[in-house]
Amino acid sequence: MQTTMSEYPTHKLGLFIVEAILYPGEQKNLHVFEPRYKEMVADCLDEDLPFVIIRGNERNMKEVGCVAHIEQILAQYEDGQVDIAVKGIHRVHIIRIDRKKLYHRGIVENYEDTNPSTLPRDKEKLIAQHIKLLEIAGRTVNPQDYNSQYPISWIIGRNCGLSLDEREKLLEMQTEDERIKFLINYLNAFIPEVIQKRETMKRIMSNGHFKDFPPNS
Repeated sequence: MQTTMSEYPTHKLGLFIVEAILYPGEQKNLHVFEPRYKEMVADCLDEDLPFVIIRGNERNMKEVGCVAHIEQILAQYEDGQVDIAVKGIHRVHIIRIDRKKLYHRGIVENYEDTNPSTLPRDKEKLIAQHIKLLEIAGRTVNPQDYNSQYPISWIIGRNCGLSLDEREKLLEMQTEDERIKFLINYLNAFIPEVIQKRETMKRIMSNGHFKDFPPNS
C-alpha cells in the first residue's frame, strides 16, 4: 500500500541532496558515507521516518523532490557508512529549510497532480513505444511490469534513457497526461537514435578493417 505523508508525525523530513532523481515507486540502492547523511539515516531508522531525495547541492537545490522510504539495510561498516535500499513514495515541495542539525531538514508539503489522466490511448501508445525500446535493447518484456499502483509515467520514466535534466523535468510535471505526452515525444526521437547506433555498431563489427574492435580485454 502506498505510504502517505499523513502516516508520519511531522512534515519536517531530512534532505538527501544529491545529483540524482527518484520517482514514486522507483527503487534505488544508496551508499551513505558523509557524516551528515549517516546521522540522517540513523535518525530515520530510530524514528521510523522517511527522508527526501532532492537534486542539487549546498548552493543550488531544487524545490521538488521525492520521499524515500528505507526498505532494507544492505550493509553496515565499522566507520558508520551504510548501504541502504530505498523506495520512492510520493513527491513533495520544499517550503523552507531547517539547518539546526548536521543535515538539512525540509518543511515540506505534498506535491500532487492537479488533474487525473484522461488519455488512455496515449497511455497505450507509450507502453507500446517502451516495449519496442526494450526489445531493441534485447531486454525481455514482461507486460505485468506495467501494472502498478503508480502512474505509468513513473514506471517508464525511470527506464527509458532520460538525462538527469529530463528526469527532473518529468518529476516536476503535475499531470499524468503531460508526462505521458512528454515521454511519447521523447521516445519518438530517442528510438530512431538507438536503432541507428545499433546499426552503426553492427557495421563496425562486420567491417574487416575493424574485426578486432573493440579489443578483447
